[in-house]
Amino acid sequence: MSSIARTAATGGDLDPDFLAWSTSLPVDRRLLEVDCRGSVAHVRGLEAAGLLTADEAKILREALESLPGKVASGEVKLREDEEDVHMAVEAWLGTAVGEVSAKLHTGRSRNDQVATDLKLWCRDAVAKIEAGIDVVLERAKEWIERHGDVAMPSYTHRQVAIPVMGRVWMEGALSIGLRRDRALLGAVREELARSPLGAGAIGGTTLPIDTSVTAAALDFQAGPENPIDAVGERDHAITLLFVCTRIGMHVARFSTDVIELSSDALVKLGGAIAGGSSMMPHKRNPDLFELLRGQSALRRGELVALMGTFHGLGSGYHRDLQQDKEIVFRAVDGTLDVLRMMAIALAQFEPVEDACLAALAKGDAIATDLCEMLVAAGTPFRDAYGKVGALVVRQREAGKRLVDLTADDLVALGLGAGELAQLNLKESARRRAARFGL
Repeated sequence: MSSIARTAATGGDLDPDFLAWSTSLPVDRRLLEVDCRGSVAHVRGLEAAGLLTADEAKILREALESLPGKVASGEVKLREDEEDVHMAVEAWLGTAVGEVSAKLHTGRSRNDQVATDLKLWCRDAVAKIEAGIDVVLERAKEWIERHGDVAMPSYTHRQVAIPVMGRVWMEGALSIGLRRDRALLGAVREELARSPLGAGAIGGTTLPIDTSVTAAALDFQAGPENPIDAVGERDHAITLLFVCTRIGMHVARFSTDVIELSSDALVKLGGAIAGGSSMMPHKRNPDLFELLRGQSALRRGELVALMGTFHGLGSGYHRDLQQDKEIVFRAVDGTLDVLRMMAIALAQFEPVEDACLAALAKGDAIATDLCEMLVAAGTPFRDAYGKVGALVVRQREAGKRLVDLTADDLVALGLGAGELAQLNLKESARRRAARFGL
């Protein structure tokens, strides 16, 4: 291990087992690109403050800008015996550019460095999640173009309730929620607006480094408002994981709809996403949707884990926060995977219209329409409600359903014979959709 972050006052070398257990390099090496990006901005700040010459700044910038590509190509391997990616980069700089590397950490701590890295990474993650949601929303729109005019059962208490158009279901069960999630990512962007660079370890620096220079170089709106808060807050990460959790919840609820519709043979799954059974050759299982639903539980766990990390912590940075990155990476990766799988799934299932209409008929889903027809004709609602309920019982005892009513039945109920056409299930779904401009 290099001795970059150790002095005589620190003591001797770390116990190798402790170092191996405590190093974050296996996790935070994913921050290499943003770490180098942040260091390049810091170099600009040092040069503007007169703490680096133009030549020194050029040497450091060029080396830092080249490192991610060299690591990706295998030309450079970062030392594995460092505490974290930040120390690994600085150790490599020492071998690559010599003594000038010792000036890089001027006026900076790993505390504000890692806070900046995580903000940069989260900012990139927000853009990726937004793009992932956009793809799903586009696939949902395409699904509606194909199947939006199919009349489907809606459910309350998991029982057939009222006819709805396919477009109403898709929008209500998935698209609207995801649009709200996407809008909420704007709150994450607001919390990512300030650069932590310049906060130092906890109280800033006495050196004349202009934080606005480094902030502008990284496309932040401003430097730190308060150094204690800048190094210790992870509100942006918590909000980001909350959005990831909510995305997971919306996808899970939609997936449950598809699973149950599939079990009733009201939707057909494409072979590209249907799972098979290792024992039962006839099965066509909604595995993809079950896995999507399961992912929702993982997002909730990650949110709780990140929030739990702060339990008992005082202000400022604590080594406990080393664990935040693994949690955030896992949640974002999982969310992007979920969005990608949902985009695939939306092209691979379709409603079975005849089966949907049969389910609506069997469930007497036209009952509320009939009740409201009576209300429109002047019958008080509770009287109409009771009449239709009694009619449902009579029809079922006769082995029939409300869709089997005749014109004479309607006249006996107190309606006109010409109103029989309004008992059409598909027309019922269309009329209801029209009330909402759908």
